Amino acid sequence: MSAPVQVAAVQLCSGADVAANNAAIAAAVRAAAHAGAQLVCLPEAANLLLRDNRDYPGTCLPEAQDTTLALCADLARELGIWLHTGSLLLRTEDGTRIWNRSHVIDPRGEVVARYDKLHTFDVRLGGAGDFQESASVRPGQGAPTVVEIVPLGLRLGLSICYDLRFGYLYEALAQAGADVLLIPASFSVVTGPLHWEVLLRARAIETCSYVVAPAQCGQRDGVHTYGHSRIVAPFGQVIAAASDDPTVLGARLDPAEVIDARQRLPTLSQRRQLPPTHCIRIGD
Repeated sequence: MSAPVQVAAVQLCSGADVAANNAAIAAAVRAAAHAGAQLVCLPEAANLLLRDNRDYPGTCLPEAQDTTLALCADLARELGIWLHTGSLLLRTEDGTRIWNRSHVIDPRGEVVARYDKLHTFDVRLGGAGDFQESASVRPGQGAPTVVEIVPLGLRLGLSICYDLRFGYLYEALAQAGADVLLIPASFSVVTGPLHWEVLLRARAIETCSYVVAPAQCGQRDGVHTYGHSRIVAPFGQVIAAASDDPTVLGARLDPAEVIDARQRLPTLSQRRQLPPTHCIRIGD
């Protein structure tokens, strides 16, 4: 049986100044590692958050030139930790849009896995809640990604922010063996108070998995993000919680709790194959 693992979720207030963002990342990751974290997780858009979605393709750098990714690799190597970049905004190969991309970095500083956000945040919530992420972000086309970290005894299911609303993705990750669902986010202040924690707890409960959800917080240059990072246990209890300021959350994740929860609530093995849905129309 694998031993419990100390995990950290870093809540940031990233903005348009990449150098300042990198300094905040370095300080937070070092603090988490010095507190004993073996796996440190950053939020969505850790490297850059801009007010105008259309400015990203001309501002972001390709992956090979991104200074935040290089910094994260150096930190993982220096501190001997596993580091999840949350997501970094990176120019696509043709330069027309960007990737919203997660990386898992091992203690040697090597990128061992990548995941491109599948679902772009294209919504019409009214006023400041209207957003079309696909105008700048190219959706990922790959299969759902699970990363087994053998030395830690964890299997990480990768996702990013708006993916949270698509339950089928998390069922697929759990069916593939994930016992920790990573959900880095830059969540809207319009929907955050109503939906954020509810959906995080639902994903944990539905799959009997841990959820680690580091978020962007605060206000900067006309951008306001919800914060409230969370770490949730397999039965749905919130075991670490932040408010709306930059901080580092820590928790011990015990793989035995996932096994126990899935034995007590074996929903992943009880799924029925449904025939086509039949709609009965009445009243004509």
